[in-house]
Amino acid sequence: MRPNLTRRLLIVSALGFLAATPMALAEPPKKDGHGGHEAKGEGEGESPSDKEIARSIDMSGLVFPMFDEKGKLKNYIFVSARMLAGPGKDVWKYREQQHFIRDAIVRAAHRTSFNVKGDYTKLDEKLAAETCMKAANEVVGDKDALVSMTFTQIASQAQTAKR
Repeated sequence: MRPNLTRRLLIVSALGFLAATPMALAEPPKKDGHGGHEAKGEGEGESPSDKEIARSIDMSGLVFPMFDEKGKLKNYIFVSARMLAGPGKDVWKYREQQHFIRDAIVRAAHRTSFNVKGDYTKLDEKLAAETCMKAANEVVGDKDALVSMTFTQIASQAQTAKR
């Protein structure tokens, strides 16, 4: 019986080492001159702060249909977004309700086309954020629960869907 115990101990130790290795090899974040972490420079805006991430709800993998005034489907826009909970709000409560929030956003996106007027390949971010925030706050039952929505990725299915 002793060899099995030793073999198990070896396997468990190896798995623990492998799990800890990526964290140990990761480069610690660099500090800027003001005591904060320096932005990574991905994309156009600044990286979100740690406090903002702690108060956010990730809404990745959303699909918004783009349709004309008659309701004819013209394109799909694929987005990932971050919704920010208001100060003093229970972000964990909203994260637990994320599937209801996602459903409300998808329903809103099927009622209103979020495209830039005349261009079905571009997202009207202001219209989309306002409509999605309203739908999300209605679902959670607090009009000030989620206070902003930032789009982190936007991709169009068709690059020439301007018809």
